[in-house]
Amino acid sequence: MNKITIATITVLLALLATDISAQNIAAKRGSLAVGQNPVRIIEQSDVQQSIRTIEQRPKRNKVNGYTILILSDNSHTARENANKAKETFEENFPETEIKMYYESPSFYVTAGSYLTKEEAIIEMMRFRSVFPKAITQNREMDIEEFLKRPEKEGDSQTEEKE
Repeated sequence: MNKITIATITVLLALLATDISAQNIAAKRGSLAVGQNPVRIIEQSDVQQSIRTIEQRPKRNKVNGYTILILSDNSHTARENANKAKETFEENFPETEIKMYYESPSFYVTAGSYLTKEEAIIEMMRFRSVFPKAITQNREMDIEEFLKRPEKEGDSQTEEKE
């Protein structure tokens, strides 16, 4: 491959990383063509077709991730046990999101949303101090769960300094 082709691919990949709509590519091409050292982008037909194909793909709203299973119970006291486990978890780990749900015939209590198994295992080991039977669980999750994380106290970058 020659240097121009590599440069073209690099620029196109940078464009794909931001937004790949045709209007944005044209705008980006226009913004690169000004100044003392203008950049000229030459699109090849197979690249244009690839961009159109990517634009037509449905947007993903799910991702494979992990959660920690704190409790799974199908006994006659399952609801009470799940509520107790949830309360105990909230007292001990208030910074971690906890969910309780029912899927026939069991109640489940899960904690956290993690993209990697390593991250889930680290948290699971922390939770095992209170819940020794906690395990990691692979689960398909909404991307929104990872995008709208609540800020922890003291983590805000907009806090005013005295």
